[in-house]
This record gives sequence, C-alpha cells and structure tokens, in this order.
Amino acid sequence: MASFISMVAFGFMIYYAIRLFKGHKVRVTSRANKKLKKRYQVGLVISMFIMLIFGSMSSRNETTSKQSSSADTTKVVKKPKYVGKDKYDIAKKENVALLAKQKKLRAKEDKLQEQQDKIASDEAEAKRKEQEQQATAQKEQEAQAKAAQKQEQEAAAQQKQQEEEQQQSQQSQQSQQSASQTQTRGDMNTSDTGTIVGNSKTGVYHMPGQAGYRMNSANAVYFHSEQEAIAAGYRRAKR
Repeated sequence: MASFISMVAFGFMIYYAIRLFKGHKVRVTSRANKKLKKRYQVGLVISMFIMLIFGSMSSRNETTSKQSSSADTTKVVKKPKYVGKDKYDIAKKENVALLAKQKKLRAKEDKLQEQQDKIASDEAEAKRKEQEQQATAQKEQEAQAKAAQKQEQEAAAQQKQQEEEQQQSQQSQQSQQSASQTQTRGDMNTSDTGTIVGNSKTGVYHMPGQAGYRMNSANAVYFHSEQEAIAAGYRRAKR
C-alpha cells in the first residue's frame, strides 16, 4: 500500500513540476495566475514530501519481508534427522515384502488370465465341435431321407411292376381260359363236315343230316361209310 501511495505522489509531483515549468515560461501578470502558480508549488512540495515518507516506508517493509522470508527459509532448511540402521532395515524388508507381494499378485493375475483364455478357447472349441456334430447329423438325416425316398420310389416301382405282371398274368389266364373254353366247346361243328365224323374221345360218330354238335377238330375221325365206323368200334349218335 505504501508503494502505491508513493507512486501516486510521484505522479502528482511530475504533474505539478510540468505545470510550474510551463508557467515559468509565461510572464505572470494577473493575480489569479500568481495564486495558481503558488498552488502548484505547494502541491509539488506536498507530493515530494508524501513520496519520500511512503517511499521510505515501502523500502522498510521490503527489508522486513526479506528478513522474514530469510528467517523462514532458515527455519525450513533444517538438517535432516538421521534414520537409524534398524529403521532402515525394517523399511527395506517392508519394501522387499511389498515387491514380493506385488510379484505374487501379478503372477496370480497372469494365471487367472491364462485360465480365462483357456476357458474361452475350450468354449470356442466345444462350440465348433457342436456345430460340426449338428452339420454331420443334418447331413445324415438328409442322406437317410434321400435313402427312404429312394426306397419308397423303388417300392412303388416294384409294386407297379408287380401290378403290371399280375395284370399280364390275369390277361394270360383269361386268354388261356378263353382258349380252353374254345377247346372245350370245340372248334368245329359235325353237321358242317358233310360226311361221317367220329369223335375219338367219345367213340361216337355222326351221320350227315343229324343234329350236329361242336367238337375239337383234333379228335375228329372221318369215315367213308357207316360200316367202316362200326367196324372201327364207334357207335352212332342218338340224334
């Protein structure tokens, strides 16, 4: 604060000195100008006085503060106390124990990290195997479905073939039955021959003009006369 007041007083002193210097060049004629010049002189003296007083106070405060700061520095700078060998050994052991503990903790962390990595790897491997098993099972199911479909197609084809064979067999049987019926009924009529016809199977002969019947041509025996037929052991048909 004293330095601030001293600076202000120094400013006023400069101001009044300039005013007096300018007024010194101008000739004073009026009474008012004389009073103003006198006022500047008084202000200059007062400013110089204030500046001197507060300037000395400021320098004294600075000296005091320097002394106090040097005293504080002197107080702060103390000779470090000597630490005994026992305390040093204890601190050293504690430091070594802390370092060992820290090393153990790091080793434990590394081990836990390795375990976590192994678990993650095992899970990934198990997931991969599961996916492979699922893919294999799906392929097997698809193969089984294809095989079953193929078997069904083959069974349907066999059934169709059997049905066709059965149908052909039925048709063959029908044709055979028809032929047998035709053979049973005969493929010729005795009345159409116009001559004496004997049936070697029944031993009967038919004369022309009699009511004929159907017989197989393979069993027909032709005679030139009725006596020839009787001589051959055939008998005449009743009608």
